Amino acid sequence: MSEQNWGSGQPPQYGQVPPMSPQGYPPQPAYPYASWISRVWAYLLDNFIVPLPGVILMIVGAVIAFSGAEVTTYDTYGTYDNYESSNIDGVNGAGIAVMVVGGLAILLIEVWNYVFRQGNTGQTLGKKWLGISVVRESDGVPLGPGMALLRWIMVSILGGACFINYLWPLWDAKSQCWHDMVVRSVVIRAQ
Repeated sequence: MSEQNWGSGQPPQYGQVPPMSPQGYPPQPAYPYASWISRVWAYLLDNFIVPLPGVILMIVGAVIAFSGAEVTTYDTYGTYDNYESSNIDGVNGAGIAVMVVGGLAILLIEVWNYVFRQGNTGQTLGKKWLGISVVRESDGVPLGPGMALLRWIMVSILGGACFINYLWPLWDAKSQCWHDMVVRSVVIRAQ
């Protein structure tokens, strides 16, 4: 069998095995990991700027719904307790409908951005604006919608349960959060 020089950047020929690391696994690609602050800014953009159309709809709906409403407060005195109860009269149903549409718009925008867009391209809108991508650690391709959905769910669970999830990239060698470790992804500077 002839000697191949795989160190020259040439891929192995058909039927030949790529070089192995000392542990017997193919070498992991070296990625230009994204900085922690770029991840934070992308998160802020994705959660405050991207869903803004739905938020605006909800605010407009609230103004429509409650602009002519009257609040009546009743004091009730009982044998064992005293309490206040309130009644809102004159709420506009069209405004409530606009608020519901706004809430659905936020949900659809977030699902599109985090699951389908990030799953297929590796980038949410915020990540695209900042030039970073989420890819599979093993081969550098986007996660796909299924794993992007799992990553989004894990962000919600781990981020809500323990804020340290968001700080973990500060001292992790691959700049990974726990949700990245679960789905075996890395956040890199886009090429």
